[in-house]
Amino acid sequence: MARVDDYQKSFDLAAEELARRDWNQTAQLSGAAAADDASYVELHYLGRPVRVTADPVTVTAIDDGPEIPLAEQALVLHYLVNADGAPVTGKWITYREVEAGEFYWSAFVKRAKDPLVGFFGHQPEMLTDLAVLVGGEGQGETGDVSVIVRAFPHVPIMLVLWAGDEEFPPDGNLLFDESIGHYLSTEDIALTAGMPIYKMMALSRSRG
Repeated sequence: MARVDDYQKSFDLAAEELARRDWNQTAQLSGAAAADDASYVELHYLGRPVRVTADPVTVTAIDDGPEIPLAEQALVLHYLVNADGAPVTGKWITYREVEAGEFYWSAFVKRAKDPLVGFFGHQPEMLTDLAVLVGGEGQGETGDVSVIVRAFPHVPIMLVLWAGDEEFPPDGNLLFDESIGHYLSTEDIALTAGMPIYKMMALSRSRG
């Protein structure tokens, strides 16, 4: 498991790279909005408005919610660093189909697929109810229940569940737009995929 030091190093490396960039161009390529003086950009991350300042590089939520954890701050920076403006295709792929997806498959299952099925497999209606709070944009196109969540401006994720029966337990998967590799590394895709699931699990518990 990554330590705080690892997240800080990841943040710092991405911040150094961003500091060398044209922030107006960064905003254009990532779907963010740049300030008139390019001193910051703003974008939505899992339904929350986030501001990334240029000097020094910081990542802060600009709503009334909790602070963004360091690991997720680094993830936001990685998105801005990697974004190349590739259009969203509308074609959905599995994690195994992204570059080196097989190599990180076990991590993806542990971080995203297993929590999705384990927590929501027997209560799929809760997935539908809570998705809107983490960037949900409506129903997906497959499975018995599926929702599309917008992690970043150009990163939609489809969360899919299949109901179980007397013979088979519930199952599920997460699908990504074919353009995902233009915005996140393979490891960051796995990390990002788990985030809306963990946040919805926390929201469900806070509701009692």
